[in-house]
Amino acid sequence: MIEFRSIIFVTYAGAELLDLAGPSAVFSTANRVAGKTLYKIVVATPRSGQVSHSCGIALSAVPFGEIDLGAHDTVLIVGADARPLAVAMADAELRSFLRSAILKAERLGSICTGAFILAAAGLLDGKTVATHWSATAQLGEMFPSVHCDVDALYVSDGQLWTSAGVSTGIDMALAIVGSDHGSALKAEVARQLVVYSHRPGHQSQFSNLLAAQAKEDERFVGLTTWLRESTESLISVEQMADHVGMSPRTFHRRFVESFKQTPAKFFEAVRLDAARNLLEARQSVANVARKAGFQSESAFRASFKARFGVTPQLYRETWHRR
Repeated sequence: MIEFRSIIFVTYAGAELLDLAGPSAVFSTANRVAGKTLYKIVVATPRSGQVSHSCGIALSAVPFGEIDLGAHDTVLIVGADARPLAVAMADAELRSFLRSAILKAERLGSICTGAFILAAAGLLDGKTVATHWSATAQLGEMFPSVHCDVDALYVSDGQLWTSAGVSTGIDMALAIVGSDHGSALKAEVARQLVVYSHRPGHQSQFSNLLAAQAKEDERFVGLTTWLRESTESLISVEQMADHVGMSPRTFHRRFVESFKQTPAKFFEAVRLDAARNLLEARQSVANVARKAGFQSESAFRASFKARFGVTPQLYRETWHRR
């Protein structure tokens, strides 16, 4: 029987502290809830000394030379903004440690843009991964053999676990706790942290991606505003094309180029995002379905659950228990 598992967070100068603090809180809370040490948390770095993070907070970390990787260890590398990330990707000692982890540890994973460092170490070739929504295109361009799931909060692909932007590391850590010790402990840890106990890995990264991609073409900024103001209506692709002054064929092609999805899928995402906001405002499911432009409550429930992994009613109830 395994006495405990080590969770080794790999950090470096300029890394995002929340990538480390959020998931580590999940594992430490699991220890407290269980009343025993299920996880030993270690912060590791290539060289000895304190590591200053993006917010200016410095942490003491154990140098790689003092880490003895074992078969029940999980190694998670955190992300960062472009400049410190590039330095970390070029660090030969860091890449070497990660390559040894894939051979020795139970799991190897990344949080947010930490996936770039795994890819730089050659560990993601042919794998499906998640990373921050703003970095998915760049990851694909830099590492064509890596498949990035743009809609995933986290991805478990065999031994490799990768999560999307920042706070989704908490979702992935909860999934790891559930895998190791069952759903009851996972749910109680989530309750203690006042977070959702079950946001499936393939729940979308919500609306941030939509807003960011809209900046790529100024004509689409006005379109997305119009769509958000028209969620009760059934708007066709032809109407969207007319709104931006393009032929339907040209509009569809340029829209897919900018948003990486069809206009119809985008509008459904806008409607469902609006529905989320209405549910958070305590409106009834029936009223939300109507205001989000769905022909029936059953169609709304099916679409909402497919996108967010929970029913509208459960989402509403969970939100107001927080």
